Amino acid sequence: MDTDFLQFYTATPKFTHAPGLEVIRELCARLGNPQRALRCIHIAGTNGKGSCAAMTAAVLRAAGYRTGLYTSPDLTGPWERIKADGVDINLSDFAAVTARVQAACAGLDEPSFFEKMTAAAFLWFAESRCDYVVLETGLGGRLDATNIIEKPVVSIIMPIGLDHTAVLGDTLSAIAGEKAGIIKPGCPVVCAPQESEALAVIRARCASADAPLHEVDINKLTPGPCSLAGQRFSYGDLADVDIGLLGRHQAENACAVLETARLLGISETDIRTGLATAKWPCRFEYIPGTPPFILDGAHNPHGAAALAAGLGTYLPGQRCAMLMGAMADKDWRGVLRLMEPLAARFICVTPDDSPRALPASELAAAVQSVPVQTADSLREALALCREHEEPVCAFGSLYYIGHLRKLLLEE
Repeated sequence: MDTDFLQFYTATPKFTHAPGLEVIRELCARLGNPQRALRCIHIAGTNGKGSCAAMTAAVLRAAGYRTGLYTSPDLTGPWERIKADGVDINLSDFAAVTARVQAACAGLDEPSFFEKMTAAAFLWFAESRCDYVVLETGLGGRLDATNIIEKPVVSIIMPIGLDHTAVLGDTLSAIAGEKAGIIKPGCPVVCAPQESEALAVIRARCASADAPLHEVDINKLTPGPCSLAGQRFSYGDLADVDIGLLGRHQAENACAVLETARLLGISETDIRTGLATAKWPCRFEYIPGTPPFILDGAHNPHGAAALAAGLGTYLPGQRCAMLMGAMADKDWRGVLRLMEPLAARFICVTPDDSPRALPASELAAAVQSVPVQTADSLREALALCREHEEPVCAFGSLYYIGHLRKLLLEE
């Protein structure tokens, strides 16, 4: 079908007005406030919130609930951000809700890309009669467009680190204050393991909002066997839980899902089934071949530390060809410092379609201790990756990792 309607989103800047919820509130009011019909699990955090969202949605589906899932960013197109029961919104439905959102924008200060997407998602989820909607914040929490929901079933705060510091603040406590903005009076909160500075803010916010706080106790987590096919862990009295997502950090993320599922009264059988079947592409995703690829969206030091730990676990003693593309406004130097010691060589690429993309030449100039090459396209980068047989680890920005994944699967 004609996809010209997608320009309504893709032609819109990331920021179109001063931060605030006034525009999204008015836009959704014009659409009949569809968000008020939704039972939402609302997720904020710096890293792990997408994986948490995917696992939570899988558990809810296993329990028989029709489940909406709203995440960002997308890998190959904006329709991937809106799912019901694990399936992307179809383009005809997307076009139909887009037409209504576009009409509702008349006379408003222009909503941002994310505000338009969020309004469309709310509308479609409500009309699709979802039992639950798992809602991932886009940026921060307090002023995020998703935060117009009034009474989440559960709010989840995933691990907080330093990212988007120009917008959210340059200290953990400042960033935690923004993330904790999704906490609502009387609504339960699940909190993943945090640095003490961030945890103090979350505890104080929960106390002031009379919001019951359920903290993940990392001491209850016992890692089990792991391989590139998946991993097993135990958490408290729940033994031998299988998940397909790789990396110790994903077991920690799954503990937040466990705490949430128990609050929702979901059975142990459905929790196990959901966690075992959950998928989340491009987050330490292993694609076998010659050479094998590991794809990961690590784009800040917190995420890169988890990626580096995963490489040590699953590819012990091996050095990888590192394929990296990054956004200039991220702490890409911090990411590079963590990944360079694990590299046999570096291949640098400029992510497509973004004015924020860091030029491959600038990234390559910062690589100090291993051979480095630049590529003008993803296909050229793939050819360079295949010049040797060592595993390839591709990371740095989901804006190119998704397109790389599509190329690999097509081949």
